[in-house]
Order: sequence, then structure tokens, then C-alpha cells
Amino acid sequence: MGEKLIIRYDEIGSFLFLEVCHPYAEQDSDMIDDAVVARFNLKTGEMESIEILFFESWLKKEGEIRIPVTAALHPNNTSAPESLPHPSATNTPLTIKYNHPTDTLTINQRHPHPNQTKTQLTKGISARTNPATNQIENLEIQNFKARAKNDGEIRIPINATLHPANPTK
Repeated sequence: MGEKLIIRYDEIGSFLFLEVCHPYAEQDSDMIDDAVVARFNLKTGEMESIEILFFESWLKKEGEIRIPVTAALHPNNTSAPESLPHPSATNTPLTIKYNHPTDTLTINQRHPHPNQTKTQLTKGISARTNPATNQIENLEIQNFKARAKNDGEIRIPINATLHPANPTK
């Protein structure tokens, strides 16, 4: 089962980090898309971190960022049913959006739909879960930059694993 999801933002360099663990010297890194670096565990080959370089520039240019990574995100103490395909088999990249006026970061695995169940994970962090798969398909973090600046990182109390997707270019 995956680790908790850690989100950090370096405002000076404009880097957004999505991590299941903090970076360490033995990780291997690979540029998986323009200005997107993935860090991998050398022993297991598992993706442990994603770094989105020039985050603000991407948002100004595109409005949202689609990265060639899928994620299995589940509420604590749960996992996906064994019969479901590996999350990367869906080939649906993560989409990240940031709303400046409300200081809200959203991470979408799927577009919101009426069958999702909305849950408050902690104050200011909510998730939309697909009840059939128990997979979190959308995360919303309010007061994102303020939290990242004050706390240094945002730990989201969910189980998370990251997987490379096959980008379609």
C-alpha cells in the first residue's frame, strides 16, 4: 500500500512537489515531460516524487498542467479492490490547477462527476471519491500557498502511489 501524499511548493523557484517520501541521495531522477522530473527508488523502481518546474509559468500559459503520471489515491486504511487494473493502465494523466483568487490547488485524476462522494479529509482539504473503486479522483486544497509557506509542506492523510503514464503526444 502507498504512503501519505506530501505536497510542497517552493515559491522562490516556482517548483511544485508531489511526494510519497522526501527526496534522498539514492533516488534516481528522470525528466518525464517538459519541466517535469520524477524521482524513483533505485531498488524497487517505484516512483516516489514528482517535481513540476516553473509551476507558475505553466499555469499562466496553459491554465492547467497535465503531467504524464497516474496516481492511486485512497482514504487511509483502504485500498483498491484487487480486480481493478493497475492505475497506470487507465492512461489518464493527473491534471493540476491553481486558482489564484481563492488560493486553491486541485489535483484531478478524473473530471468531477455526480457519482463521486465528497469527503472532508482535514480542515481545508477535501476529496471526491468514486464509491465503486474507493479511489480518490479529485483533491482540493484550500489556502494552498499560505499553508505551504507556513508549514513547509502539506501532508494529506491518504494512501498514495504514483505511476508513470504513457503520454500521448
